Amino acid sequence: MTTPPSAERGRIDRVMSGVYAATLALEALTLLLVPRTAAQGGGLTGVTLSVTLGLAAAFAVLAGMQRRRWGFAAGSAAQVAFIATGFIEPAMFFLGGVFGVIWLYSIRVQHDLRARSDGPRPGAG
Repeated sequence: MTTPPSAERGRIDRVMSGVYAATLALEALTLLLVPRTAAQGGGLTGVTLSVTLGLAAAFAVLAGMQRRRWGFAAGSAAQVAFIATGFIEPAMFFLGGVFGVIWLYSIRVQHDLRARSDGPRPGAG
């Protein structure tokens, strides 16, 4: 017996929300390393410390919110904020790009899995 497409899509969405949550959690951990790096370069100020720690907290909260309807959209918007931390520590532009590619690849995987779960269309072929 096969799983109905709607149940399969729900399962795919639950699994992918876990992937998105894991990505955001790794980004939060990465942000916690920025103040140390900025301090070594002499660029740590109260503002940069507050921004990076605040963003790390926001990413941790967003990781927990990926099962909500708006969680994915907020996580996608947060990718821009992560890349913008490159203005605090230039290496973050590179890391932001890496995480951005991971985020986009995850979206592509979700799309492909959904398309596969729909199966072949009747009359197609």
